[in-house]
Amino acid sequence: MNHRLLISLICGILSTTFIAAQETNQGSSDSKIQNDGVFVSAKKIKDSLYYLSYKNTNAVAFLGRDYTILIDGFDAKAAPQALTTAGRLSLNPVRFVINTHHHKDHTGGNDYYSDSGVTVLCNKQVYNNIWDDVNAEVLSDLKKQRSELTQAMKSAGKSERGKKLGAKYNRLSEQNMDRELSYPAMTFSDDFNMNLINESILFKSVSKSHTSLDVYAYFENNNVLATGDLYFNGKYPFIDEDFKGSIDGYLKAIDEMIALCNNDTVIVPGHGPIASKSDLESYKRMLEYTQKGVQMDYLLGKTLEEVLLYRAAEKRYPRKK
Repeated sequence: MNHRLLISLICGILSTTFIAAQETNQGSSDSKIQNDGVFVSAKKIKDSLYYLSYKNTNAVAFLGRDYTILIDGFDAKAAPQALTTAGRLSLNPVRFVINTHHHKDHTGGNDYYSDSGVTVLCNKQVYNNIWDDVNAEVLSDLKKQRSELTQAMKSAGKSERGKKLGAKYNRLSEQNMDRELSYPAMTFSDDFNMNLINESILFKSVSKSHTSLDVYAYFENNNVLATGDLYFNGKYPFIDEDFKGSIDGYLKAIDEMIALCNNDTVIVPGHGPIASKSDLESYKRMLEYTQKGVQMDYLLGKTLEEVLLYRAAEKRYPRKK
């Protein structure tokens, strides 16, 4: 096996042991909204901070002096209830929803928020990833057409037909496509701080971790960390290789987040119950153990089927129910 296969094997182990989020809500809640079978709960973290939960996926609501900010906004089905829930926590309107990454369980409601007057804010690469995900079928068809044209161009050579095929190939370029989503969004690059009257929020961008670009948010005054899917509490993570995610980048991102925390930090993961610094440190040890175990199996020449059958990491670090 080569190095790329090893990385795929590690990501495969984590992905195959990842459990889809359950329909049930966790813990007690201060507010719960139900509509058409959709439950969105809100639990207080600090005076101005709540975490919202739907199908074990989390968002964070910050109640500012003039408006409310949401970190992630669930999928299209839950967005209306999430907005209602957040609206009942404060007299002030929800002004921004900030995406931590592109996956639909966190961004699928963007259209609804935008139509409701909420500004969608995300990293430029996250915006591009959302577009790529929404247009996956179109891009796949484009790739197929370009591949077929490449073969035809080789056969035609430098003939007149070859030149025409080359021109058509250039027109079938992703760069020539309109890369705009159906809703407006404000974008940023790298990191930025949102300095409010009663809080300073650091938004930190990390590359090639859960996806090609993820963002976590640290509320400095309240000492609360919203990780997005850089942390699945009680579950193995999903590393999205199709969007250039990597286990090494994932571990690096966890190191960054741990460095921000102290023993009093409240951590809101993308999935699972709220956690502490020690929980995040334990999670990192589990991932390192899994990575080293797979690397050892790779050196011993084991197949993917043999590694999955053994499941040493899952025996040592059982998933939380």
